[in-house]
Parts: sequence; C-alpha cells; structure tokens
Amino acid sequence: MEFKVLNDDIINYAKERFTKKYTTVDFDTALETYKNMNDFKISENVFNNNKNFDEKVHYLVRLVTQYHMECVFRAMKIDMTDENVAGETGTPYRFTKMYCGADLEDDTELLSGRWTKKPRIASFPNEHKQKFPITKRVDVVSVCSHHTAPFSTMFRDDSYAIISYIPEDKILGISKLQRIVDWVARRGHLQEGLTQMIYEEVSAAAETANVYVKLCNLVHTCESLRGSQSKDGTFTSEYYGGEFENFENRKEVQLSIK
Repeated sequence: MEFKVLNDDIINYAKERFTKKYTTVDFDTALETYKNMNDFKISENVFNNNKNFDEKVHYLVRLVTQYHMECVFRAMKIDMTDENVAGETGTPYRFTKMYCGADLEDDTELLSGRWTKKPRIASFPNEHKQKFPITKRVDVVSVCSHHTAPFSTMFRDDSYAIISYIPEDKILGISKLQRIVDWVARRGHLQEGLTQMIYEEVSAAAETANVYVKLCNLVHTCESLRGSQSKDGTFTSEYYGGEFENFENRKEVQLSIK
C-alpha cells in the first residue's frame, strides 16, 4: 500500500493550526508549495533544490511531521494521555522541533542545518600575504544518518575537531569556521561524509584547496548507548587537499593545538 504524506485528515489537522498562527496567509498557497517541494537528502539543505521555501512552508512541514509523529507514538502504544507526552506542545511537537527547528533562524536543533539559510561568511584580503596555516579548534554536533542518533565532540575531553587552511587571497572572519561547521554538521551524516563536506565548504569560502579537516575521537551514541554499547569506542576521520597533501603540514597543525 502506498504511503501518503497528505490526506484529508492531515490537511485539516495542519490547516486548523496554520490558520491560527498565520491569520492573513492563504493556507492553500503554502500547501501547494509544500506539495511541489523536492525531496532532499538528509545531509543536504532545503534551499539547494527548493528556492520558494519560506517560513510559512517550513511551519507547514512541521505540522505535517508532527501529525505523523503522533501516529508513530500511537503505533508504539504510547499512552497519549500521559502528561509527560500529551498536549499541543507535547512530545510529538518537541520531537518535530528537534529535527526541523523552530523556524528558519533556529540553528540550535539537531537537524537545523537542513532548514536554515547558509550563514554569511565574512572574508578579508590577505594583505600580509599569510602563507602559514590558520587553525581553529571547533565543536561538532551532528546526527547519524543511519539511526538519527547524535554524534559529537561534546562527550569526551579528548574529542575535538580542527579546521586549518593556508590562505591564498582571502582570510576568513575568526568565528566563521565554527559557523560553517554548525551549518553543515547539524544534518544527518556519516562522519566520513561530514568531514568531506566541511572541507568543501571551507575551501569554497576561503577560495583555496589548502584545507585540512580532522574530526578526532568523536563519540557516536548509536554505538555507545545502543548496539555494542561501547564505552571507549570513538571515531576519527580526516579530509585534506592542496598544501595539506604534505604530511609535514598536517603534523604542524596537530602540534599547534596541543
């Protein structure tokens, strides 16, 4: 039997809530835009393939998702009258917010990088002709695309991520490396793919192939809290190009952060 994201019950559920929030916005227009949206990978951003996506359609995505999450909870025989679960802003609402974000400005939720616009990346001329690595230690919060369980640098003291680049004509603003990582990471990924995607975004922003990305000793909760329940298991990945093909340059970066 074909699964239908929308039917009359879902549309009525969404319309009732949508028109309370947006009293002067035409629901049918938002619904038509939603119907015409292209699916996009869990590791991608909605604006890659959906140029007409806006705040109203995002809210509709949340409402449709929330409806289905309520169905999932009922399918698992969860008591929907339990005060810890029930209510207009109960657990299905909170779950939906965690994976869709509160709005298009929300960059704090687990999959918010799928829904937020790309941050502005300030850059400056390399006036002093800097030819040595610029390195920043950053935090990573991401979600495994297999289990939608978090993996992060936050769970161990020896877990970290470093971004380093050797500039050519441009130098990036000091906070921008973390902003790039946040925007890219808060989606669904395999760590190997995330490492490469961070490299590609930093390389594009700095306009150089001389970029080194290392995610070291990240804990994956899909392994540590379930499955093998490995207490000490961690995962390290690297991606690099340009001058960082030279091992000595990567070694220099490693030594600089210790």
